[in-house]
Amino acid sequence: MKNMNRLAVAAAVLAFSACGGGAGLRKSSADGSRPVWVEGESPKWSRAQYVTGVGSADDEESAADRARGEISRVFSSNVSVDTTVDESETNVNSGGKTASSFSQQVAQSVRTASKKMLEGVEIVERWKDSAASRYYALATLSKSKAMAAVAEKTQALDADALQWKTKLDAAGDKFERAKAGAKLAALLKGRLDLENDRRVLGGGPLPSTVDVSAAKAAAAKALEALDVVVIATGDHAEEVETGIVTGLVASGLMAKRGNPGDKGDLIVESQSAAQTIEGGDKSWKWSRGTATVTLKDGREDKAFSRFDVSDRQASADAGEARRRAAAGLAKKAAEKVSAAITDFFQNQ
Repeated sequence: MKNMNRLAVAAAVLAFSACGGGAGLRKSSADGSRPVWVEGESPKWSRAQYVTGVGSADDEESAADRARGEISRVFSSNVSVDTTVDESETNVNSGGKTASSFSQQVAQSVRTASKKMLEGVEIVERWKDSAASRYYALATLSKSKAMAAVAEKTQALDADALQWKTKLDAAGDKFERAKAGAKLAALLKGRLDLENDRRVLGGGPLPSTVDVSAAKAAAAKALEALDVVVIATGDHAEEVETGIVTGLVASGLMAKRGNPGDKGDLIVESQSAAQTIEGGDKSWKWSRGTATVTLKDGREDKAFSRFDVSDRQASADAGEARRRAAAGLAKKAAEKVSAAITDFFQNQ
């Protein structure tokens, strides 16, 4: 997951920095000796004040892109949590009676890359090694400006976390508490990532308006209070069940094994099958695993997500091919269950 975050950050750096100022448009200089920044720290762009990255390539723009990418590698992950709350109250007149309905839509997107921070990346130096026909570029990011952007995002995130902690404390229904807990947990995770970025930039932790430890414990307790039942049948049932539970745990939920017909607050059912596949090479044995997974809201026994996963693997041993297919099936089920649970709470 961290590798995916880094790739996303790198993409963001490239996109945001493409719109940089004059420094980003400067042509390479082929005059003079090899600049010191190619091999190490530049006296002009001190690492005490800047995050720096050097890139090299056979063409000028690729060198600049790689230099920007080096900036992104400094940060393990840059997560911004954008939360918008849309509240409306509608009065409906039906049969002479007025009913009041309250709807709240919360759209939360936890995205890799902090645009405001990374858009400060600039290409400040370029150099061409004429003898080797190699281009070099130096990218910089002002630590002070980046720190200010991180602080601003952290403060906004704290305000959102305080809102959801208040909602969690006031909620009486376990689903409402779980929804608030899921939102709160995501915000707290985002804050931790931003704190890590702040440390990379040389800053210390920022005080929060929320008791982070207490809020984290409250969010976990609210999610764990839901009665979650997993019912897995068919070939690879045990492996798929393990994958489903892994996805649930990643979402903060605790689960128990159930049987067909069992009830719960949330119910996850899977039906899986294994199939031997003939290949062109007789020395290789192929196995294919498939599963249909259904997630239900136990309050209404109504499905809110259903998906199919499949995986095909080969080995010289038929049993090993089957095991690998089952493992791949479980991994895919875990990822999709986690995403489905996140969507479920976002849409409550």
